[in-house]
Amino acid sequence: MCATARNAATFTRRSIATRALSSITWHALAPARAQPQASTSRPKTPASAKFSSASTSPDEEDKKKKPLQKPRNEAIPYRFVRLVNPETGALDPPAALKEILARVDRKRQYLELVVDTPEPIVKFINVKDLYNRHKAKRVQQVLARAPVEKEVQLTWGVDSGDLAYKLRKARSELKNGRRVLLVFAPKNGQARPAPEEQTKIVEEALRLLEDVGRERKQRDVQKDITALFLEPIQMKQVHELQWAYSGDELWTGLKGVLKALRQGQRVDVVFALPPPPKAARDDPTLRDKVVTPDLVKERFVAAIHQLTELGREWKARDSRKAAVTVHLEPIEEPKSRV
Repeated sequence: MCATARNAATFTRRSIATRALSSITWHALAPARAQPQASTSRPKTPASAKFSSASTSPDEEDKKKKPLQKPRNEAIPYRFVRLVNPETGALDPPAALKEILARVDRKRQYLELVVDTPEPIVKFINVKDLYNRHKAKRVQQVLARAPVEKEVQLTWGVDSGDLAYKLRKARSELKNGRRVLLVFAPKNGQARPAPEEQTKIVEEALRLLEDVGRERKQRDVQKDITALFLEPIQMKQVHELQWAYSGDELWTGLKGVLKALRQGQRVDVVFALPPPPKAARDDPTLRDKVVTPDLVKERFVAAIHQLTELGREWKARDSRKAAVTVHLEPIEEPKSRV
């Protein structure tokens, strides 16, 4: 091949490679070049977002806009308001907000806007009373549990081993303060005992449980089925312990719990927790009441140590934001008959 032919072939190969490289480079850069420039026009809303926005009801929008708490003190947006008289509870004549704010004892109370229609009405809120009410409400939520009736079923032909197990379960429920529905019924394929024998079995079960339970109403006796409605003889005690800001107790009321355990009582101990430091950031009036979590934990552990010298925790603790409930039973109990 002559030099001219070789040069032509080389040029052709280079041209093909150059075009291929240009094509690859263009396709690689095309997405970047295709990006539109920044625009000041409003971007389109995705269909899903439009649907979500359209499905939002006016009530939900109002809830989102609703403030977390009612306006207080200088945040009340009215120049003239009516005050709920703290002594009579009646409405005072309209007065300037500044004049009423001058009467607020900032260490113990604040002024709150109660309603703003048809006219703005304000009220003095005592911080200590409000905190105690909220705390009592939260503690009550811990304790407010409807009585539960547990059903324990027995067959007339139950053997002594299974009977002991069933009655131990009933005993535990009664000691825990729960009602028990004890049902005796026949089992398929077993012979029915005579009525006299049925009565004897029922009375024996009652005798074995007489130290913890008793019949609360007349038993229901039908053909081959007897139902006993039992209630605990002695309900468990509930003690609420408050944080001791002074005195020699770790928690106020702790001595009463120790006394109950010495007397052989089952006790539910509710530790009402003091407000943490962050509560003072939300409400400066609680500054004198806040307690660090480390100190609360230290006293709680020390109190549990005292309590477990006389009792044991028979059930897992119930921990809430405002309170911790500990379930205790005395260590030394009368020997069970079952």
